[in-house]
Amino acid sequence: MFALVSSGFLSRRGALVLLLLALLAALATGALAQTKESPGKRLEAIRSQMDKGQGLFVAGNYAGAAEVFEAGYSAYPYSAFLFNAGVCYQKQNDVDRALAKFREYVKVDPNAPDLDKVNQRIAALEAAKATALAAAAAAAAAAAPVGDAGADADPDAGALPPPPPPPPPPLILPSGDDQNSMKSLVVIETEPDGAPLRIYQRLDANAARFVLGAATNPGWKEVVATHAPANLTLDVGHYHVVVEKFRDFNASEADMAVSPGHVHQLKANLSQGEFMAFLRVSSNVIGAHVWIDDKKKEHPLWGNAPHGELVPGGKHDVLVEAPGFEPFLSSVELQHGEQKELEVRMVRVGYGVLRIDASAPEIKVRIDEQPKGVWRSGEEPLDARFDSGSHKLTIESDGRKTFEGTIVVPRGQILPVHAKMIPKYPRGPAWTQAIIGAAFLGAAIYVGSESNRLYDQLQSDRANGSLESSDDRATKGKWFAVGADAGFAIAGVLGGLATYNFIKDPLPESSVTQGKLLEFEDPLKARPVAHLGPRKLPVKNAVAAEHGPRFEFKPSASSNGGGLFFGGRF
Repeated sequence: MFALVSSGFLSRRGALVLLLLALLAALATGALAQTKESPGKRLEAIRSQMDKGQGLFVAGNYAGAAEVFEAGYSAYPYSAFLFNAGVCYQKQNDVDRALAKFREYVKVDPNAPDLDKVNQRIAALEAAKATALAAAAAAAAAAAPVGDAGADADPDAGALPPPPPPPPPPLILPSGDDQNSMKSLVVIETEPDGAPLRIYQRLDANAARFVLGAATNPGWKEVVATHAPANLTLDVGHYHVVVEKFRDFNASEADMAVSPGHVHQLKANLSQGEFMAFLRVSSNVIGAHVWIDDKKKEHPLWGNAPHGELVPGGKHDVLVEAPGFEPFLSSVELQHGEQKELEVRMVRVGYGVLRIDASAPEIKVRIDEQPKGVWRSGEEPLDARFDSGSHKLTIESDGRKTFEGTIVVPRGQILPVHAKMIPKYPRGPAWTQAIIGAAFLGAAIYVGSESNRLYDQLQSDRANGSLESSDDRATKGKWFAVGADAGFAIAGVLGGLATYNFIKDPLPESSVTQGKLLEFEDPLKARPVAHLGPRKLPVKNAVAAEHGPRFEFKPSASSNGGGLFFGGRF
């Protein structure tokens, strides 16, 4: 019995151990997945950070540029960020922080091509700092009181305190720190990896073109000898990159112009014997969609601006689109190994959309007297597309006052419009007053005409001498006349009241409220991105690729029982 209990306990303990191992494996896999970043996105992030810092430096915002370069080095520890941050501090006369960055640069990149120049810069800064400190000390000593004269003087004699020492003279740093002093990051890759690289810098602007295999190339100096892939920090200038003969592959070469504070990328496809070109597309519309060699958009988009990748050399068609903007189509010719940026200036389309709803249950919309649709409560707002500019907007609703006004349709954007439809003022009392007044008027006309008829009869009988004193027509005619006058008076009063109530309207007119402009909906937000990298070709006599570490965690079963398998290959 004890053995059974122990076996059960050990079984449960083993299961817990396996469960813990599975949890650790899942966490490790998740961490690797989170930290893994595609090389293209990583390089684009580095390029964005470098361009941002360079832009601030050129604008004279040295403190902001230093912060950007420091943040760039924290996220992507490339020595170019360190050097550029040091130049920014040097421009601010912050010699201590500048020295710290340059010393760190030498420490993390001891094989930098410009190591001698950086050490000379450090020595010049240290000398300038020592000179400034010596000058400050001399100035302070000159301002101090000489000897003990006055030591026995009366302390209460009211002597003035000694003047403060003069400020130290300004620190004069070495010149030449314009934007061309900024370092650039150069990424060079080969397919397959491991090819030997040599990079030559053109020192003489008049030097002839570099000739591969020549005994000498006057005006050129070899600055780097390494193997691909290589991440290098280089000065501004012109370079010639040579991939030497590697296995059964022939040598490849390309010219490269390094601009200040940028990221340059070169990749050589050794099976094809040529360098890939690099194309970057930027736009005034962030996130604009870019297609390469795909005018009909039959394949996944190439990327979202700003976006850059290695592409084969030659002619390429670039299509850039963004919702609410006119499509941009251009052709770009790229040489092998060339770095090119296409800046696209997009303009908005010539039409816009009014997105209309209202406070009424149902409305009818017209623009420039053209019907644009009907909107009902509970439905999505009515989208009415029209040419941009000023237009007459008419909104009608049963039992509500009609809105008429001028509205400006935006270019390539959506203008939300909410109509506040005011009910019409009721006219029932006015109609009642008008009807009663008309009745009184009719009665007054009738009794007035009767009064006139009786008066005419009395006058005729009086003229004939047949009028009798007991005839009551005179009294009746008088009452008819009074009634007619009263009827006319009442009809006049009711007519005036009816007219006033027809005119009177205490309610405001219908109106519209315009909302914040919106961008057109983007139907391609989740569309996949294509990659135009070179197709992998079989490599003759190449060493087989080695498999990296692999972990496995899976259930297993056999005739003897079941369990979990956890293992790996190293």
